[in-house]
Amino acid sequence: MKGIRIIWGLVILTFALLSVSCSKPVVDDGQSSSDAVDKQASSTDVATTEEKYVHGEDGYFELNEEGVPVHMRVQDGGTCWAYAAAVSLETGYELENGKEVEIDPLSIVTHVYDKDREEGIFTNSNPMEIGGVAAFVVMSLSNGFDGYVLTRGIDLPKYDFDTIKEYIKKYGAMDIGIPDTVRGTMGNFRGYSTLNCVTDDPETYDHSIAVVGWDDHFPKKYFHKKPLQDGAWLTANSQQNSGYYYVSYDTKPDFYNDTPMFMSMSDEYSYVATYDWICDKDRSIKQDKEVTVANVFKKKGTLSAVGTYSFKRDQDITIEIYDDKFEQCLYTQKEHLKDTGYQVVKLNEKIDVADYAIAITYESGIAPVEGPGWKEHGFKFKAISKEGESFIKLNDKWYDLHEQATLDKIERKDKTNNCCIKGLY
Repeated sequence: MKGIRIIWGLVILTFALLSVSCSKPVVDDGQSSSDAVDKQASSTDVATTEEKYVHGEDGYFELNEEGVPVHMRVQDGGTCWAYAAAVSLETGYELENGKEVEIDPLSIVTHVYDKDREEGIFTNSNPMEIGGVAAFVVMSLSNGFDGYVLTRGIDLPKYDFDTIKEYIKKYGAMDIGIPDTVRGTMGNFRGYSTLNCVTDDPETYDHSIAVVGWDDHFPKKYFHKKPLQDGAWLTANSQQNSGYYYVSYDTKPDFYNDTPMFMSMSDEYSYVATYDWICDKDRSIKQDKEVTVANVFKKKGTLSAVGTYSFKRDQDITIEIYDDKFEQCLYTQKEHLKDTGYQVVKLNEKIDVADYAIAITYESGIAPVEGPGWKEHGFKFKAISKEGESFIKLNDKWYDLHEQATLDKIERKDKTNNCCIKGLY
């Protein structure tokens, strides 16, 4: 994070852009020289006569020790959000593919704030200083970057120890925001860099890190501000390039500005057919029962997978591939989405396509769309939709969402712009 405050609904932004991340606009990364001195002065080492703590096998897990390399890097400017995302993406890829990969976090910044496109997220500020959040990474990189495509952006709906541990083992590092500017909460004990900050103040959350493991027995006496319990998350902190940052279990991740996120990517896809750059949960299409929407694409090739967002856990969806006139259904696949967030579903059969439509029925009654554009606090989201791109099915008939008459039918007072459905080749 840095310089913005963003709420990502369950997964998707409810665009309340204010000010938070690796630093606030008036402070350099939350660590001016005087702040750094104060923080250092506020932490004292545990007596060196005591033996150095050695973790046991019980209640301990760390990705690197499990054969999943974790790259420790020092951030440039206010780009902690991109560095945390890189660790999440890399470890997610490594778990799925069994091989190491390294991506440049600054390339993430470039892709998120790319000015050479018609729509997306834009800023007139310095991209290296304005900050960002995991939601921006998921939405931008799902359209492809540097030979990869982001294939997963699963959010964490609540702070649940068992779920976090399960997901780190399954999905890789968790990208989270933490309150990293409160004096007296940070320490350095026997070489362990530690943080314990219990707060409900969203203004204090200004830094992004990646959780790569845990130690249930890490001593609470190692924290400058003593937590109520032993135990800490092992995290990669881009403000230091050696050793983990031990964040106490009492320190809750940021759910107000930047929902915790598990990401991954793939290099098996060569093209992404898409119209959307943002998915806004609060502006999505909501119906009393299941809802079906579709995108029509004009791209010849072999369709291998479909990407979309789910706003409900344990949701059933039905994917259908039609001709571009919706006259013939060419393929059907039912899928159960366990998690909320952006997900790519591989098709059981690859399909040769040219002019075609991808339709998805959402059992939850919530269809993900871009919603209208916005402009706030140095950021601008611009959405462009055209006739013949996105449709909704009502009473077995298809209606173009670009037309005002369709919006009137669904009692929509603002634009939906495009449906958040992608075709991966």
